[in-house]
Amino acid sequence: MHPTAEPALLPAARPVLADLTERGLDHRWVLSTRSSQALALNLFAPLSPAGVKAVFRELDADVQAAAPVEFEYRDPADRLQEARPHSLHQTQVDVVLRGSRADGARLIALVEVKFTEEFGTCSAYENPANPARDACRSAGLFGGQPGRCFQLSNHGAGHRLYDTYLDGVPVQLPARATDPGGCLVRQALSQPMRNLALAHLLLAEGEADRVIFAVCAPTQHASSWRRYAELRTAFPDTGQRTIRALTAETVASHHPDAGAAIANLYPVQELLWPTAH
Repeated sequence: MHPTAEPALLPAARPVLADLTERGLDHRWVLSTRSSQALALNLFAPLSPAGVKAVFRELDADVQAAAPVEFEYRDPADRLQEARPHSLHQTQVDVVLRGSRADGARLIALVEVKFTEEFGTCSAYENPANPARDACRSAGLFGGQPGRCFQLSNHGAGHRLYDTYLDGVPVQLPARATDPGGCLVRQALSQPMRNLALAHLLLAEGEADRVIFAVCAPTQHASSWRRYAELRTAFPDTGQRTIRALTAETVASHHPDAGAAIANLYPVQELLWPTAH
């Protein structure tokens, strides 16, 4: 653990963390040397408007104007209906980039940043109160039985709208498998599925003309890139929503100092910029 924010964060990232802390959006372990939130702040807070445009190009998108970077975004209207009486938890996006093309089309990039940890799994599947575990063990998205999905029923306290906004979105089960292992998103694809549901909500509600969901991680985070490959296979791109990879090193290369400061911030054993020292 770092003792304070100063050795943990680049100068541009420190006021962002102070703002997140004031709003109760800082992570418990943000000062850990392995904090994904700290990495997200260090990667994206230093970006200038030109840097944001460059990152969009890395995501196969060309924008003429870019808005300031947003951190820890969650839908203020909770249109996925995720909150419940005893839990206000909603899908929270690490980084949101917004830009517009010359023709006026609005683009949003939802970026999930991983440092060393894995994607989160479905808490409803693991919940001992789940009355329909057999549905979790059935093939397909939501086990092919959204009406019985404990996650969609918000643990029995409503109805989350993931299935509503993912309705009609193409889904591909693993190839050459008679039993794909149950619900497609009961394990590590649960977290990105929620981001995709939010992406399609933003499209359906007219807030964007194209949405990109990006996985951002160090090049050496092999398990994260395996999950990314699984995600790309499971949820093929649509005309308005794409899934893209974004390495941490690539983002840092678009800092005003070409990534020199962040390279010195992370030691070799943290898997980032292994030749920095």
